[in-house]
Amino acid sequence: MRILIQFFLSMLATYGFTIYFKLPKKVRLVTSALSGFIWIIYELLFDLSGNYIVSFLISSFLIGIFSETFAIHFKKPATVFTLPCLIPLVPGAGMYYIMYYFIESNYILMREQVIKTTLTTSALALGIVLSQGLVRIIREVIKSMKDKKR
Repeated sequence: MRILIQFFLSMLATYGFTIYFKLPKKVRLVTSALSGFIWIIYELLFDLSGNYIVSFLISSFLIGIFSETFAIHFKKPATVFTLPCLIPLVPGAGMYYIMYYFIESNYILMREQVIKTTLTTSALALGIVLSQGLVRIIREVIKSMKDKKR
């Protein structure tokens, strides 16, 4: 039940951002559903591994793969799908706690939170970069195979 609620909350939050970003109406629901699906993947990976960095890395990698796939299908740029789907994964609470600990002059906890937030955002970025690199390699291989057949 918890995962189902989180799925719908992730979808709802992402749908709001698709409106804010003025995405075409035909991709709003798909993007929101993808975001909910990715959030479930993240939660399951975190529950299984206990490692938030790996969970963020794999989740953002999947966002990149699905975004590239949907971009081809819907004939839209991949960023139309990538950016809204990252919204639920962005460590906003981490940034909040960094500032909170700074104001409270608790520099030890602040430093720990800075490290955790930096690793999280790095994992998100790396997952997107790796997925886009993989998609480009696959496209080049497919293109070269088609050229050889001619």
